[in-house]
Amino acid sequence: MTSLSNKLHFNQFISSLVFFLLVVIILDLVCSSTASVSSVTSPFVHTNNKVKAAEERKEVKALLKWKTNLHSKSQSLLSSWVGSNPCNWVGINCDNKSGSITHLNLSSHSLKGTLHNLSFQSFPNLLSVDLSHNSLFGTIPSNIVHLSKLSILNLSYNQFTGRIPSEIGQLTSLHVFYLAANRMSGLIPQELGGLTSLSELDLSSNNLTGTIPASLGNLSNLTTLYIYMNQLSGSIPQELGMLSSLTDLELSINSLTGTIPASLGNLSNLTTLYLHTNQLSGSIPQELGILSSLTDLDLSINCLTGTIPASLGNLSNLTSLYLHTNQLSGSIPQELGMLSFLTDLKLSINSLTGTIPN
Repeated sequence: MTSLSNKLHFNQFISSLVFFLLVVIILDLVCSSTASVSSVTSPFVHTNNKVKAAEERKEVKALLKWKTNLHSKSQSLLSSWVGSNPCNWVGINCDNKSGSITHLNLSSHSLKGTLHNLSFQSFPNLLSVDLSHNSLFGTIPSNIVHLSKLSILNLSYNQFTGRIPSEIGQLTSLHVFYLAANRMSGLIPQELGGLTSLSELDLSSNNLTGTIPASLGNLSNLTTLYIYMNQLSGSIPQELGMLSSLTDLELSINSLTGTIPASLGNLSNLTTLYLHTNQLSGSIPQELGILSSLTDLDLSINCLTGTIPASLGNLSNLTSLYLHTNQLSGSIPQELGMLSFLTDLKLSINSLTGTIPN
């Protein structure tokens, strides 16, 4: 019996030993498998780092190429643009995590040259470009369309010529587009009506011709629309009355004709309406009296006829009202006396009759 008992204990010992060895082997296999997965994943991480480094080199190369093609004095103003880390260069901001360039701000840096040697496709993560108040010239390259993430584009106060590239209408992330005070010519591209995220559009002080595209009425987030001081003709599109977020509308100093659309009375957030120095005709829409937020209304130097609408007396926030140099007739509405905040009133050079209201 003792011998049999010893055999049983020995067998149990062997079984336990085998089980223990199996557990050790399984754990070893699991660890090996984990190490194997880790070794498989590692090359992908390495590859991503390589791609990231390649993109950064591409950005650096593109900026340095553009610098060397600027006028010599401009190159000296960008003396910090050396080495391989653009995040330390003047006018450059980068994303902290990726190291990719996100902002190019060289406003008022006295730069002279063109944009033709700036490879926009090398900046996939660029969010804003501000090159305003320089002496940049030439046309705006159509390859600017590659800046798909761009939110702000400010090229104002330069010497750019040629047409506005229709490709800008594909920059659907754009919130701000400033192109004021250049020498741009040709039409306003109707494609700009596709920029539904746009909140500010300034094309003023150029040589733009043709009509105002009705497609601009699609810009439902637009708060400011400045197209003054150009050579625009034709009528004011009634579609502009759909811009419910608009606070400032300035179309003055052009060659616009036709009547003032009654639909502008829908712009309930409007504070400034400048239509002066055009060739607008017909009567002043009484619907303008609905614009209770309006502070400045200038319809002067046109060919407007008819009487001054009494509804303008509802504009309780109005500080300036310029209707001079038109062909208005009839008497001055006594309702204008309700404009308690009015500081400037110009009604001269018209055909007004009657007495001055007390």
